Amino acid sequence: MASIKDVLAKGSPDLLIASCELKDGDFIDYIKEIRRGNAGHNPFIPIITLIETPTPELVARVVESGTDTVIAKPISTAQLLDRIDDLIESRKKFVVSEAYVGPARRKDNAEGGIEAPNTLRAKAIGEKLSFAEVEAMISQAMAQIQIASLDVIGAQIAAHVTNLVPMLERAGRLDPSIRQELLSLLDITDGSSDKLSGSKFEHVTELCESVGNVASAILAARGGAPDPRDIQLLKPLSQAIQACFSGAITSAVQVSAIVQQIGAR
Repeated sequence: MASIKDVLAKGSPDLLIASCELKDGDFIDYIKEIRRGNAGHNPFIPIITLIETPTPELVARVVESGTDTVIAKPISTAQLLDRIDDLIESRKKFVVSEAYVGPARRKDNAEGGIEAPNTLRAKAIGEKLSFAEVEAMISQAMAQIQIASLDVIGAQIAAHVTNLVPMLERAGRLDPSIRQELLSLLDITDGSSDKLSGSKFEHVTELCESVGNVASAILAARGGAPDPRDIQLLKPLSQAIQACFSGAITSAVQVSAIVQQIGAR
């Protein structure tokens, strides 16, 4: 692991091939750091991960790390070259979710995915890219990753609200499962301000704060019976957040008007 970190710290290779079963560190966790831009110079470097003992649990961890492809040992030269050809000719688009950044997996819809800079392909076809050109490509793709990661905030809020509203309407009072959903929703809204600050979605912050305020009010309801008016606020606030991320609402002025119209806190 130390040698891999050293190579990525000093240079910018076009391909990384390594075993996930290293003695001096967890390569799987390191792939996640690479993909999130916390290690090396290129978060989009093509990665082939080798597995000595392919248990279902280990394979699942590797797939969820952000690697491009997995090969179980022993490997043949032909097999390795086939995988490299795939990375050159038909590399998968990158997708972003709450816990994942990397090439699209089987369960992902890559239709709206991000085209990752592929210096391996450039070298293979004889395209000469300057350091500045590569850096510009990486910066542009990382900006797209950042936008996609912000979109995830809206999707997470929508998912929790979709679960919460019918649960609250049926139960009429708080139970452990509802409390957990509310706490998870608060985790998202509490962390949204820092993530949205300085981005083109900064205006969504007020709506996220309103959702957090409503969730807090429901949690603090006397006798565990929340005010039905608070429950009714969750859905329109969530819908307004989706509208912001879709581009239908683009300014803080519009957001403030919507919050006032909905009657949120």
